[in-house]
Amino acid sequence: MHKWYFSASIVMCSLCFAQKLTAQAKSSGTDTLPGTRDTTLHNSDSLMKKSITPATDSTPPARSHLQLNLVYESNDVYLGRTDSTALPLLTPEISYIFKSGFEIDFSVGINMASPSPQINSYTLAVLYSFNPGNYSGSATLSGFKYSSGSGSPNAAQKGSLEYDNSYDFGFIEPSLSLTWTFATHPDYQISFALAHEFDFLKNGNLNITPTATMNASTQNVYNSYYQNKRFSIPRHGKPPLPANVTISGEVLNADQFQIMDYEISAPVNFVTGKWTFNFSPTYALPVNPPDIKLTTKINNQTFYTTYKQSLPNTFYYQVGITYTFSSRKS
Repeated sequence: MHKWYFSASIVMCSLCFAQKLTAQAKSSGTDTLPGTRDTTLHNSDSLMKKSITPATDSTPPARSHLQLNLVYESNDVYLGRTDSTALPLLTPEISYIFKSGFEIDFSVGINMASPSPQINSYTLAVLYSFNPGNYSGSATLSGFKYSSGSGSPNAAQKGSLEYDNSYDFGFIEPSLSLTWTFATHPDYQISFALAHEFDFLKNGNLNITPTATMNASTQNVYNSYYQNKRFSIPRHGKPPLPANVTISGEVLNADQFQIMDYEISAPVNFVTGKWTFNFSPTYALPVNPPDIKLTTKINNQTFYTTYKQSLPNTFYYQVGITYTFSSRKS
């Protein structure tokens, strides 16, 4: 019960914080979905883009255009869960945004923790966004291809279908994201967030968006990570298991839908000309640690152990840069 009290406290504090500072905040007249992707299935590779995309007018853009993004993420965090070692990612992305609201993105996640950079994943996404009045909505279909040596906790996902929507009340912008993840055993996820954008400088080209997020999900993808990745793939700085030892894990009750983590973030964006610079610090507080059944095989003997996973709070950040190419009207 105390977990639900904590959830309600985050919501109420966010509302009070935003109400208190409304008079100090400049109304931007824009519609922006909070930059929370990340640690949601919003797979941290494909969804990072949200946090580095500047706010846009509620009307469709006058021109279709090409956009290049480069994002560095200090650690790959999935619903408050991380790998046994930090997994920093560098993700270049190319996007084409049509004036109709459609967008095509292609990105490559590069593991920077290895002695030499290695490909972690490929992501191809197609989305459609629309902004009638103060409402913002987008539907995204994504496909993921992770390398066999990827240590990402969500590496078992093959794709996702996501619908994001938010409404800007001026003093607060609540948003709700619904995600279905395609995998051998699929997951479904709900993310609820409260955000408020504060604009600075005369033209509002500098802004900060304090955001509080709650993520709830099943854990089938995370279970696959424990079964196939957690103990078996080599990691930089850690010795491999002896040749006669194999270890695998199982997340018990992985199909149970429950709150996974709470996140507090404050994305900062600065826009100058065709360039956008972003810094997004996030503090993730995971809850409901799962029971893990560990299977250890040594030669011809098998041992079973069940324990409660330890889930420490995690601070991580993203640094991004975006360049937008202008194009002739179509």
